[in-house]
Amino acid sequence: MLRNTGRISTVLLLLAALGASAPAVVAAPRPLAFTAVDSLGADSRAILSILQDRQGFVWIGTIEGGLFRHDGHKQVRFLSDPSNPASLPGGRVTSLFEDEKGQLWVGTDEGLARFDPVTNGFVRYLPKEGPANARIIRRIISDNRGGMWLATWGGLQHFDPRSGAFLIYQHEESRPDSLQFNDVNAVAVDNKGGVWASTWPSGLDYLPAGASGFQHFRIDDAARPNPKANDVRALYFDSATTLWIGTADGVYTWKFGQPWEQRTLMPVAAKRVTDIDEDRAGDVWISTRTAGLIRYDRELRQFQSYRHRAEDAHSLNSDAINTTMRDRAGTLWVGSLTDGVSRANLGYHGFERFVPRDIEPDFVKSSNFVRSIGAAANGQLWLALDDGLALFDPVKRDMVRTYSAIPKREGALSSNVIYSTYHAPDGTLWVGTSEGLNRLDKPDGPFKVIRFGSKTSNFVNSIAPGKDGVLWLATGAALLRYDPASGATESFTHDPKDPDSRSVNGATTVIEDRAGRVWTGEFYRGGGLDMRDPVTGKFRHFRHDPNNPASLSSDRVSTMHLDADGSMWIGTSKGLNHVVAGKDGKFSVTRIQEKGELGTRLIEAIRTDKNGFIWVTTAAGMSKIDPASWTVTEYAVEDGLTEGFYMDSAANSSDGLLYFGSSSGVTAVNPSIHSSASRPPQLAITDLRVLNRSLGNGALPEGVQLEGTLTQPRALTVPWSANTISFEFAALHYAEPRRNAYTYWLEGFDKQPVQADASRPVATYTNLAPGKYHFHLQGTNNKGVAARDEIILPVTITPPPWETGWARAAQAVLMLGAAAILARWLMRRWRARARELEALLADRNEELRKAQHKLAYLSASDSLTGLANRRNFDDQLVREWRRAARDEQPLAMGLIALQQLDVYQELHGQIATDELLRQVAQTLKHCMHRAGDTLARYGSDQFAFLAPGVDADAAHLLLRQIGGGLEACGLPRQGAGSLRFSVAARIASPYQEASVLQQAAEEALHQQYGQPLQTSEVEG
Repeated sequence: MLRNTGRISTVLLLLAALGASAPAVVAAPRPLAFTAVDSLGADSRAILSILQDRQGFVWIGTIEGGLFRHDGHKQVRFLSDPSNPASLPGGRVTSLFEDEKGQLWVGTDEGLARFDPVTNGFVRYLPKEGPANARIIRRIISDNRGGMWLATWGGLQHFDPRSGAFLIYQHEESRPDSLQFNDVNAVAVDNKGGVWASTWPSGLDYLPAGASGFQHFRIDDAARPNPKANDVRALYFDSATTLWIGTADGVYTWKFGQPWEQRTLMPVAAKRVTDIDEDRAGDVWISTRTAGLIRYDRELRQFQSYRHRAEDAHSLNSDAINTTMRDRAGTLWVGSLTDGVSRANLGYHGFERFVPRDIEPDFVKSSNFVRSIGAAANGQLWLALDDGLALFDPVKRDMVRTYSAIPKREGALSSNVIYSTYHAPDGTLWVGTSEGLNRLDKPDGPFKVIRFGSKTSNFVNSIAPGKDGVLWLATGAALLRYDPASGATESFTHDPKDPDSRSVNGATTVIEDRAGRVWTGEFYRGGGLDMRDPVTGKFRHFRHDPNNPASLSSDRVSTMHLDADGSMWIGTSKGLNHVVAGKDGKFSVTRIQEKGELGTRLIEAIRTDKNGFIWVTTAAGMSKIDPASWTVTEYAVEDGLTEGFYMDSAANSSDGLLYFGSSSGVTAVNPSIHSSASRPPQLAITDLRVLNRSLGNGALPEGVQLEGTLTQPRALTVPWSANTISFEFAALHYAEPRRNAYTYWLEGFDKQPVQADASRPVATYTNLAPGKYHFHLQGTNNKGVAARDEIILPVTITPPPWETGWARAAQAVLMLGAAAILARWLMRRWRARARELEALLADRNEELRKAQHKLAYLSASDSLTGLANRRNFDDQLVREWRRAARDEQPLAMGLIALQQLDVYQELHGQIATDELLRQVAQTLKHCMHRAGDTLARYGSDQFAFLAPGVDADAAHLLLRQIGGGLEACGLPRQGAGSLRFSVAARIASPYQEASVLQQAAEEALHQQYGQPLQTSEVEG
């Protein structure tokens, strides 16, 4: 029998229990990027429990904020309502549990409840007797026999969900083998069915399987009493049958079956432990109230600590952690006491973030912006920061040496605005700044500043080594060839009379390839890509040709990279390009625009790893390209990246790692670490709405039948009069929910599948004809992995009563009976009456039709101006886009903004403002007179139009008409509160999505905002 006294053993006994071979120590944690789940609301920041159910939904229990069912896009909130017995019993949701049947059980401060997915309500369960404190539930766990153990502040309870019976264990003064105290905060079950309960403030009570009496164990050493050690708040048996004990004074472990004296105090700072959990990888996660989150990494056999760091936006959101949960796709959910829920992707280990101000705040005072990265010796890096230059050791996370520009000090950097560095093989460091080229021969020596005449010539954007020790410098005024040995400089600029000269004067990036060809481009002035032939000295030009897909994707070159095969990768403002030299001296250009999220995005930086994979940074994150198969893998902040990658800020270090600079620090890529395979998402219907009313809110509308539950429907029947049906859905994969995507179609209505993204996971249908349909749904996760199972939901639209078979049969029988009974004169009379009834029915049908049309009009129009509203406009944009793409016709979209409308309203009042908006709407109606045009109120001070079939010239004419109409309508144009108008339009491309057209029009309007009316533009 276990004894309740003894000494604390050494750490080596713990290592034997955990299967470790080295001392357990706190080590630098495996990098994790935490992302806040910030949509729960300001009153729901204190989290007590998190669980993922069998279907894939994540349930989040809060302190007084109720219970949330989260799907990655939105959440449904369940609150306690004293007047509703089917609501939550209490607002404090302390524990969540899913039984072997998939039923969700909720522990609150007012008792136990089971969620009923059919009614979207709760069924309450309370013991028939016992103190009021017995309702305060702290933990729920399985007894491994279909029942549950409940830790409450009124004793330990066993609950049988099949019978609804409670068995309560409480302290009895007359029984030494009863519970020591009734405040039970945690409970665990060992592999023999024995129950361990923490009874504050006395340690642990143990109830062997089949026994009726408890054994008592104290956590501290009797010779050295420690009340905090006996304050146990968390218990967990891991997969190795080791009991983890979380106390107010640290974490203890004990191997089940060993003498109690061999319990061990873990050598980790984990005061006030609140929860302990084990994930599927065998790692143990320890939540603490003051020390953040601690991980026992079973593979590394180390403890790792995750804390909140003010300079790192993707560190832990708080140091006060209440609970953790790892979902089936490998996402870690962390619930805090003060700052809500955050997520971290555990499946990707090849990335690490370095935040300069977090590492060296005394030097890095301005920001975490890393404008440029250069490779140094021994795996170290040169970082160009807003406060100067730093030699950084990523292994030690240490700024080894720093340099700053000091005015009027000889030997200092010429400027802290650094755009490029080059560490030459001979040890010389070259630094390109906004005020010249800097040379450093020894780490502790002075800088020598080399200047090239004009201010723009001294603006050194990029440095590239060339043959014979020369340097190629991309400057604001020219491409320079600089010979450090002689000091000679040769300048290459644009000569209008020489077609073989540069395209433009300045340069932002430059590379010399192995054949001695020099490649250069300029981002801000455009001009395309220039290549200097080493034999002739002439420049060859590669430019964008809208009619040639084998041309450069844009003339604005942002970055360049030479891969191991000698081919060039060119990043532009509109996508990535691959340039390969042929044997005949010709070059082929391939646009990489159909791969993943690269598309036509601005390419920030490009690098090749030692395995030949191409790594590209964009505003959306990072992409890895396999040149052999052209497969693309996308990564984002949730995978461990920094945010805001910067143009040409990248380097390959000598140890094979890649580094990319951004506005928030440095991202390190270790290509040798392979990410775990992404799991397919679980698809779910999240809501069904009929006439914009959720079927989860109480009784179903008349005529609506739902088989199954709201989130797992088997069939839906809707009457013909309910002419608006919406299906809301989600791919329950939470690594990056914003990148989940969907394909849906209503068989029997849609002619082809419809694409949807995570921003609007809903399909709406109106005025469906009576009949049978099938709603199909497929989805993919953030890595493009599709769900294994497609959702297929049968949908039936029932006909009106007068179109049913029984109604028609009844009419026939009535007519035959009347013909047999009534005389001919009665027949004529009946026919007259029938005609009256038909006329009346026609009138009623016409009234119903008008009412339906009026309702449809009201839901699709703006009540003030009478124009289409924003939702109607968005739907029309998608339909017109598909038609334009199918017929290969242009589509123009325009935006009209009323500037200073708020000032006008303050001066003249709301009534005058409304009249002004109606006046503008009428003016625009006169300008948009074609039948196929769409005019809508786009926002509070914006209007929008769609013009199908309008090309660039016609769009110019239309804009002039609109501008003239607005000028002529006599709107206020002078003085305080005056109004000005900006107009912008874009022409659609069949190779883009509708959202691109909308975004382009908005960006164009933003660029013109505040400009005179005549500055509006149209682009093809």
